[in-house]
Amino acid sequence: MIYPLNLREVSYALSEALDYVGIDDTMHGKRVAFMSAEVAKKLGWNQSQIDDIIMMGMLHDCGVSSTDVHTHLVTELDWDNSQVHCIRGASLLEKVDIYCDYAPIILYHHTHWDQFDPGVDTETKIYANLIYLTDRVDALRVQIGDANTRERHEIEAIIRKYSGSMFSPALVEAFLETSLSDSFWFYLEPEALNDYFSEWIESGGSENVPFETLKNVAMMFADVVDAKSTFTSSHTYAVASLARYIAELYGLPQQTQEKIELSAFFHDLGKLRVADAILHKNGPLDDEERLQMNRHGFDSHMILRKIKGFHEIAKIASMHHETLDAQGYPYHLGGDQIPIEARILTVADIFQALVQDRPYRSGLNSDNAYQILQKMGEEGKLDLSVLTLLHTHLQECYAHALPQNADSRKPA
Repeated sequence: MIYPLNLREVSYALSEALDYVGIDDTMHGKRVAFMSAEVAKKLGWNQSQIDDIIMMGMLHDCGVSSTDVHTHLVTELDWDNSQVHCIRGASLLEKVDIYCDYAPIILYHHTHWDQFDPGVDTETKIYANLIYLTDRVDALRVQIGDANTRERHEIEAIIRKYSGSMFSPALVEAFLETSLSDSFWFYLEPEALNDYFSEWIESGGSENVPFETLKNVAMMFADVVDAKSTFTSSHTYAVASLARYIAELYGLPQQTQEKIELSAFFHDLGKLRVADAILHKNGPLDDEERLQMNRHGFDSHMILRKIKGFHEIAKIASMHHETLDAQGYPYHLGGDQIPIEARILTVADIFQALVQDRPYRSGLNSDNAYQILQKMGEEGKLDLSVLTLLHTHLQECYAHALPQNADSRKPA
């Protein structure tokens, strides 16, 4: 199927998922994109180049899933292991046709200006170093603050100190000139930043996008989510495979099947906002930790609903922990309030989790996993018609639910 979408809007909304890794600071990618664009304007770049640097700025940390790694990146000016997320981010981007040209820049976006391999072309070096410069400015904002003129001058002095070593002298001078304006710093505030990018998004217009393009973007973000925990690596791929298969068995229209598959790839986006310590806790969660975990469907919804044409996908994705007896979360919906698409996704999510190996238990076989779901169905939690299809095609569903190898996916 073909979907009319504004790809700038899609990228901007999904960049919020990347920024969620910061938990309390959810605008890092947007600030880097804004600062990079303003420096690019000062350098006289054309609009196409400015659009590219905005996209790179928003997506530059796609290799970061861990809140611990994010903390290092925003509290230290330079970090020995920073290249790990650069390599991972480049690997993710090169698999997606609309983002693949950004992969080399993201690969080098923590490389010092005086340490570039001679074989790297000039354009890649400049793009990558501009992202690095503005990324480090934002890290300094976290460490120093930017509330007054003295703090701004301190940030500028540090950037000037590393001109020629960490940063290109030409980029440093352009940044220092750009940042002289008070409005430059005011635009880093959330309300102003959102207005700035709203205009940019609207100027992009809509394009007719095939399902496969959207699926590749969704798979990229599924990779980001699944990388957050070794406990659930490749979980999202398997849930998407199983949910699409059940939707086909149910006889739903092709476009509905596609929406279910996209919802499955996006369903755990909100988990990027869950602290690593909570996600990896070896033991029961306390009430506050459980509340943080239980909001991830809601956060997925908040991200996806901002994309025009994604209303149904956002709704389905956000309901994957709802149960028919209204005892699920985050909305406590029940009965007819839960559409069949979400009922299918819920069954796929639970069944996959049961058959997947976890550090604290081995995955269940198909029969034992189904018995647990059957009991939930008898208790009025899960849709019996979906469970009947699952049971009738149990071995095929089991094959779909086994962990998928995301790394085997070839570039789009």
